Amino acid sequence: MWIRKNRRDLLTGRQLPLPTQIVSTEEYYPMPQSADQRRVERRLLELADDYSARLGLSRRDFLRTSGGMATAFIALNEVFGRSFVVSVAEAMEPAAYREAWPKKEFIFDAQTHHVKESMAGPTFFRTLTGKLGLNPVLATEKADKDVLHRANFVKEIFFDSDTVMAVMTGAAIGPPDTYALPVEDMVATRNLVNESAGSRRMLSHGLVVPTEPNALEEAERQVRELKIDGWKFYTGNPTGAFRMDDEKVFYPFLERTRKLGIRNISVHKGLPLPGRHKDYYRPEDVLKAAGDFPDINFIVYHSGMKNMMTAPEPGESGIDPDGYIPWTTDLVRAREANPKLTNVYMELGTVFAHSVITHPEACGHLLGQIIRAFGADHVIWGTDCIWWGSPQWLIEAFRRFQIPENLQQKFGYRPITPADREKIFGLNLARLFGVDVKAARKALPDDAFTKLKTAYEHAGPEPSLAQYGWVRQG
Repeated sequence: MWIRKNRRDLLTGRQLPLPTQIVSTEEYYPMPQSADQRRVERRLLELADDYSARLGLSRRDFLRTSGGMATAFIALNEVFGRSFVVSVAEAMEPAAYREAWPKKEFIFDAQTHHVKESMAGPTFFRTLTGKLGLNPVLATEKADKDVLHRANFVKEIFFDSDTVMAVMTGAAIGPPDTYALPVEDMVATRNLVNESAGSRRMLSHGLVVPTEPNALEEAERQVRELKIDGWKFYTGNPTGAFRMDDEKVFYPFLERTRKLGIRNISVHKGLPLPGRHKDYYRPEDVLKAAGDFPDINFIVYHSGMKNMMTAPEPGESGIDPDGYIPWTTDLVRAREANPKLTNVYMELGTVFAHSVITHPEACGHLLGQIIRAFGADHVIWGTDCIWWGSPQWLIEAFRRFQIPENLQQKFGYRPITPADREKIFGLNLARLFGVDVKAARKALPDDAFTKLKTAYEHAGPEPSLAQYGWVRQG
């Protein structure tokens, strides 16, 4: 049985600074909490009880502070070994946290989501629950009031995290009237946020299914009328699957979008829906398309990772001894064999969220491989939020994470530098979309969002500590 994690957390009274198990976005099966993740959760609660008592706070109030977040990483280090930079001083004193993490990065999220106001989740998935074996709860699911919609999206992304810019994205799955968020709604969110803030805070993807007869005309409409900023594709769309190296189906689209001036193509790869179109999620088709269109940028969402990896026994990472990650490592090897393929970018998305809380060793292999093969200037920050709740815990995790030294020594991965983090957090994406970071930084302090966020923080922020995807019940 599946249950939304925010709903289960309310029932159990366990709202934690970061999730201690995998959260599903409905595209894949939620995995049960591992033994190590249970150990992290128990230790986090033990430490929180101790620290909150010393500070004279309730455990609930403590967990909402920067100290509660620091405590989560202390617990992760105790269970998995030291992979996160954190100190007890941060848990006990807000000033120590502020000194350690001055929030200087320009954080630009390539993958953010909400759903249209009339629905609680992708209705197309509801129609496929029987055929594909997807979440049976979707057939009767009723909306949790507002949590997946625009207003809460803005709070989670811009008020409860250090994100300063984001891309509104979606998924072209099934007929357009069943999209979780149609392109008109995506663009409306972009426009509303930018108008409300008084500065450029959001961009929006467009959505086109290239197998449709009117795909090129629809692409031109979205560029000219909606002023979309880039494209997002779902090659495994069950009603319109295609390959990116299909010269008859997709190349005409690439030629048209080049003429229209849109050069950034984002594509969901890996994490396949069940069913007969599984192979369309493989990332290998990106390589030929990128080689044939060197002036177009191809952003591979989720770094093309085939599936979530489980750790069958405590202390294990779920990855082969040689560090092989299905589909991602294949793409890494192809890039290493072709150093001229410089227009392919690896986005982190859900697979960073998954690996960093499943086992830091898996996360070390992921980051070590894609940085080595593609370069830190070709790795893109994205979070798949609000399915994972506010992206703040992901931001904190990436700020603090370091590839374990034993992996660096054995596999030749290099440590992640502060300059790498700056690039990955936002400078790379800003470069692709032509965002003037200096001008954006100058505008941010005076825009309405910054002023509202400052007032919100002074009044006492109330982060939800919620994740809105699915977990297994029981």
